Amino acid sequence: MRMFSLLSAVLISATLAFAQIAPTKPMASSKELTPFEQELINNQHQFTQAFTDKNIVYVNQSIADDFRGIGTNGDFYDKEELAGIAHYGTSPDVRVYEMQVVRLADDAAVVTYNLIIPGAHPRYRHMSDTWAKDGGKWKLKFQQLTANLWSATDYD
Repeated sequence: MRMFSLLSAVLISATLAFAQIAPTKPMASSKELTPFEQELINNQHQFTQAFTDKNIVYVNQSIADDFRGIGTNGDFYDKEELAGIAHYGTSPDVRVYEMQVVRLADDAAVVTYNLIIPGAHPRYRHMSDTWAKDGGKWKLKFQQLTANLWSATDYD
């Protein structure tokens, strides 16, 4: 019994230690991106960079007026609240990786990705952003943040 407890403790510790290691670069994809997927991924990167740069104008122009979001706590937020974050900016250490595009139509898609925000709680998040073209420009219509359960209680 004692050996089982010790083995369990070692396995749990090793699992937790491995889980704390964040990827430093995007995982390689086995397929080439289509022009549509590349356009959405570039758009997502520009949107994320606009927060780092405190580019309030770009952020406001990129969010649809009828935008809705759901935070990690389950609360809804709107365009004004999301755009307000741009005033404060985000850390240049924020990392976005494992982006995938799900095409809904020629003018709509969901971009899913993982996000690491050092010092934030929760630090590791799964993100889903729904984009739709409006007047030829991509606009963020919906966003949902989900905490990685294995990191939900992490503190820096």
